[in-house]
Amino acid sequence: MNSFGLGNLCLILFHCIYQIYALENIQEDIQGVANEEMKLSNPLKLIAEAKARLRSTYAWNKELDVVFDVQRSTMNHVPTPVDPIVYDVVNVNLGQGYSNNTGKFTSPRCGLYFFCYSSLPMKGLQTDVVLAKNNKTVSVIHSVLSNGSSQLSVKTVILKLHQGDQVWVKLVSGKLWSRDGSLSFQGFLLTRSAQ
Repeated sequence: MNSFGLGNLCLILFHCIYQIYALENIQEDIQGVANEEMKLSNPLKLIAEAKARLRSTYAWNKELDVVFDVQRSTMNHVPTPVDPIVYDVVNVNLGQGYSNNTGKFTSPRCGLYFFCYSSLPMKGLQTDVVLAKNNKTVSVIHSVLSNGSSQLSVKTVILKLHQGDQVWVKLVSGKLWSRDGSLSFQGFLLTRSAQ
């Protein structure tokens, strides 16, 4: 099926809701305010649960679907530039495209893919976080912040990939802070193509 599909629409919707929730709550978290009630749920887990309830209209196709959601564990900061960033918490890896050994996503099939990645610079630093495809920069989150300030940034990209193409996130300059999923990398297949 070469259409966008209900499942992918659900993924985008839930991801956007999750990012809005995270952005609304991250300011208090960054300032160190204890907030035990703020337990960010895994957005793809919520999507999987919703799809389970909608099984009659849509089901995961383990042979064809590609979805991954990874993050750096809490306090697993990125203190120096690194290429690629390796995300050690794998929440979802349907299609087995993401490798937590290399930090790279390798496309298991041709098609259009949706990617999302984040940056949370250490306070007061200039930071460049890059999304790369086959060693070429395709997207950048550039931050220049005043001393004592920090800001979570999230960027989304749609890429056409061939089987075997690789996509990853790298820190070019600055330092990144990791807490409660603030450093994350997600992607999924929007639509398949023959080449």
